Amino acid sequence: MEFVDELVDTYLEDGQQQIVALRDAVATADTAALVRPAHSLKSNSLNVGAMTLGGLCRELEEIARSGAVPDAADRVGAIDDGFASVRDALLAERAARPARAGPTSS
Repeated sequence: MEFVDELVDTYLEDGQQQIVALRDAVATADTAALVRPAHSLKSNSLNVGAMTLGGLCRELEEIARSGAVPDAADRVGAIDDGFASVRDALLAERAARPARAGPTSS
């Protein structure tokens, strides 16, 4: 399970960075700057099974590639909320796992 925990930790750290990049792109009205973080978060989300979040990111990525995104703030807000839900679910799943017993010494 260590590998899974490391994968989740990496996903959460990178995902938070992508959310910040999306917010920054919205704040500066830079449509082109939405593409890369949306793409990265889409791919990583799909890899951990967060299909709904991956779909939201895919839609934003495709729209941003084609030009203006008049509802970018709303879309990024939905992605941010979706990421928070995925994060909470992943961390809850980790917390619910029984603790592994370490090596015993006699």
